[in-house]
Amino acid sequence: MNEKDWLIIRAVWQYRNITRAAEQLFTSQPALSYRLKQIERKLSIRLFEQGGRGLTFTAQGRYLAQHAEIVLEQHRQLKTTLQSLTSPQQGELRIGATSNYAAYRLPDRLTALNRRHPGIDVNLISGLSEEMFSSLQRHEVHLAIVKDDYGWKEGKKLIDEDDYYVISRQPVELARLPQLPQINLNHGGHITELIERWWNANYATAPRVAMRVDKLEVCLAMVEKGLGYAIVSSYQPLPASLARTPIVFNGAAVKSRTWLLYRHTGVDAAVTLPFVDLFDAV
Repeated sequence: MNEKDWLIIRAVWQYRNITRAAEQLFTSQPALSYRLKQIERKLSIRLFEQGGRGLTFTAQGRYLAQHAEIVLEQHRQLKTTLQSLTSPQQGELRIGATSNYAAYRLPDRLTALNRRHPGIDVNLISGLSEEMFSSLQRHEVHLAIVKDDYGWKEGKKLIDEDDYYVISRQPVELARLPQLPQINLNHGGHITELIERWWNANYATAPRVAMRVDKLEVCLAMVEKGLGYAIVSSYQPLPASLARTPIVFNGAAVKSRTWLLYRHTGVDAAVTLPFVDLFDAV
């Protein structure tokens, strides 16, 4: 079906009258009736109930008519986006990013964006992945940089992969970790579950948590002082003075994966797509 077909379906649904719908579409009643028959034949459905007074849609017809609004809105957004991309991109881009990515990886990307598209102004918020994803769902940000794809059905791109390590001031045997003090870094829900699965597959007892911190800098400072070990990813270059051992689960290195989530279309695509284009697939 093309856009004209969807316009026909919407008009007939709106007026419940073939003649009035034909007038609104600047066509004849016979031509409109013929096109409706063609739509029915192409989709192998019946749009209208036979017999009775007035024009009554079947269940199939009602569903198609209601879907017409969605399709026509998508067409409108697509046209708007294509038109906006022909001119210099400008406007506000709202980004939600995990704190560590915002601190260690995002500045270079924003510098590149500003160089290529000086008309785009960035409004950045940072926090845990769950918070940033919720902001995306609520349309508070245009795109989210998070540690899980959350089953997102629209645009998404894997933009970073980092290994997880056990770090300590002196080398440690992994078998001894349950007896040693742990500096526990708040990774957020998804990563915490990933590390817990690795831990439970290797140890029968819970870790001996000595401290709980929410900043990587604090965690590294405590480990450098010999106050315990920590499990962190290589988001930033780790201090050369620290010993590190990669952790493995089911024969594969445990990875920290960072996803860029966004919407394919919409009135804001003119500012979101230039940012998305900065990233190459991992």
